[in-house]
Amino acid sequence: MKNILLLTSAIILCSITACNKGDIPGAGSNSIIGKWRWVKSVGGIGGFTITPQSSGYSIRNEFYADSSFKRFKNDSLQISGNFRTIKDYKYSPTQTVNILSISGPALDTHPVSYLIRNDSLYLNDIYIADGYNDVYVRTK
Repeated sequence: MKNILLLTSAIILCSITACNKGDIPGAGSNSIIGKWRWVKSVGGIGGFTITPQSSGYSIRNEFYADSSFKRFKNDSLQISGNFRTIKDYKYSPTQTVNILSISGPALDTHPVSYLIRNDSLYLNDIYIADGYNDVYVRTK
């Protein structure tokens, strides 16, 4: 199952080519800069689906052009730090992915792969066998 997900992610990543020529991302932009509202997370050893409705909280991630990052839980600042992206990271001998890393004073997250498609942001655990895949939508 994990291999199918990784293969599908690789195919999607390889098939998308676009460039961002503006500082302000517009609709359909492939830039991570902006505000993203959490829609759902799927994964774990049981293949659980967690949503704002089932969990009782909302999450909003904000990525800024100066590489700063903020995460809000129910509109209260939960964490802040810096982010960096790595395009076309060679994850395995046959797969490249885009990598997102977030770090800060008391924060050091594991890197995740990311994909942006049609104003949706997909974050996928890559070094965890039963990790979660998160879906966010761009907010205006």
